[in-house]
Amino acid sequence: MKKSCLVTGLICLLFGVSSLAAGDSAGKSRPASAVPRAAAVAPEESPKDAHAANDLGRNLLAAGDTARAVEWFEKSVALEPDNAEYHLWLGRAYGYQAMRASVLKQPGLARKVRREFEIASRLDPDNLEARFALIEFYLRAPALLGGSLEKAHEQAEEVRKRSALEGHRAFGRIAELRKQADLALGEYRQALAEFPDSAEPSYWLGAFYARRKDYAKAIEAYEKLLERDPGQMVARYQIGRLASVSGQNLERGEECLRRYLEHDPGPDEPSLASAHYHLGVLYEKSGSWELARREYSAALEIEPSLADAREALTRTIH
Repeated sequence: MKKSCLVTGLICLLFGVSSLAAGDSAGKSRPASAVPRAAAVAPEESPKDAHAANDLGRNLLAAGDTARAVEWFEKSVALEPDNAEYHLWLGRAYGYQAMRASVLKQPGLARKVRREFEIASRLDPDNLEARFALIEFYLRAPALLGGSLEKAHEQAEEVRKRSALEGHRAFGRIAELRKQADLALGEYRQALAEFPDSAEPSYWLGAFYARRKDYAKAIEAYEKLLERDPGQMVARYQIGRLASVSGQNLERGEECLRRYLEHDPGPDEPSLASAHYHLGVLYEKSGSWELARREYSAALEIEPSLADAREALTRTIH
């Protein structure tokens, strides 16, 4: 069984911690640095505190220490087995392990991912992120590991019962994963038409186009959102990130990232380290090597574990 059958893209919405940040990976696995950190905790001082154990697991996952993260998430679940959120995070951590595991270990880890997501959804039927994680799993996993188009549709219907807006997102993702781009686009556009005061559909549209590498249309979606609501700082980050990825609109990308760096990101928003990194990429593409190194160094000061920034800094020094 090929590795790609099990985990390629499995994490795309696996970590659905924020619909606003969903476009960050542009269809690729989200780096550990994109995982929201929790508040600083010291669970060794409270060994029976499930919340502290979960928070430490999140911080370890954000730092890329997946094995220890799994240990702490397992402890949080053992201490509080009826907490849906803890099962959801444990499933996410197993997903990260599956990405790095050997082909022989992947099937067992994939089953653990499914089990934890299903438990989370059963414990809290209104936890939409658990349902989105299941949709992603059911559509991406082979049938022998529990993949099922029918089950994915069942989850999407449950999402739609609870939120008409998120229902469009659910059926849009199903259409995307089935390579039905027109249907997916129709869902996102309909969401935008039905909920003009909501920012989420614009982010879904931007992420949709970014996953298809249609960067001009992705940037256009974010620019239109900013016209309606200039306070959408994540849209500015996305414009800057896409400029760094595509090499297009470098000046506008720089402007947006600099504005984002004046912002204090929430726990589910892209980190300042990531903004510094993408700003460095912009400078590197424009030939401003000294400015690029400065931004990569700034990113590493905030997140020393940011491998992309470290690699870029090494590349620009030589």
